[in-house]
Amino acid sequence: MMNELIKLINTDPEESKIQDFFEKHPASIIGAAYALSNALISKFPLGVDFITDFTWVNPRSGPTYVYLIEIEKPSKLIFNQDSSFTQSFNHAYGQVEDWLGWCARNQGTFRDTLVPLKSHNDLPPFFAVRGILIYGRDSELNNSRRQERWSQKGLSNPFIQVRTYDGWAREMNNTIPPHDGLASYLSTLHYSSRSYIKKSL
Repeated sequence: MMNELIKLINTDPEESKIQDFFEKHPASIIGAAYALSNALISKFPLGVDFITDFTWVNPRSGPTYVYLIEIEKPSKLIFNQDSSFTQSFNHAYGQVEDWLGWCARNQGTFRDTLVPLKSHNDLPPFFAVRGILIYGRDSELNNSRRQERWSQKGLSNPFIQVRTYDGWAREMNNTIPPHDGLASYLSTLHYSSRSYIKKSL
């Protein structure tokens, strides 16, 4: 059954409409995993240099993972006619690489920005930071060369996942409307003036 995300994407929406969808349905990003403070953070700042589309913190028994998510307008093309990656795709991927580099260089500032989510004592000194890029449609993976390049891109940096919107919807099928009833405890927060404010949706 087609979920609400795919229905929305098929209307050729602007990126802002996708942003609104994920903000209203945070489980569509987090899935069934545990998120610190049960929160998805919208427009999370990395100092004054960058702003992610979404961020969430996933404490585990080992490292505490932080996911930085970049979304783009779904109709943006992944490939040129010669099956090389478009400039737009490379720019989006490079932006996620820049985020990870910033976090590696600014662990203290990064941690300080997350502290209002939880007390100092509940946050580790360092985080395992991972990037996710959600970009394009499965319909572009229409020949073996493109499929191979897409797979290779997903393996080229172990700290960055790449997904088409269709692929993301398949992975999150159980937590994207109309199947998101179990995730009503999640909320979307916005960072402002060193505090996190629940978004009014």
